[in-house]
Amino acid sequence: MSKTKKVRKPFEVIKNFFLDVKKEAKKVIWTSKKNLFKYSVVTLVFMIFICLFFVGTDLIIALLSYVKELFN
Repeated sequence: MSKTKKVRKPFEVIKNFFLDVKKEAKKVIWTSKKNLFKYSVVTLVFMIFICLFFVGTDLIIALLSYVKELFN
């Protein structure tokens, strides 16, 4: 019993890869400009909110630390 392996040609593998990529790219559904703008605005607003939250939290902690030092 001999086990034979199928030898794959490197250029054939690369060709098949790019053909598969082309097939999959045709399945992609691109968002509209309206939705892209809406999602971008929502993302930016969320990022600003998170930034302000952490800046506020940091300021409160710094203020509490400063007040603690005043009474020690």
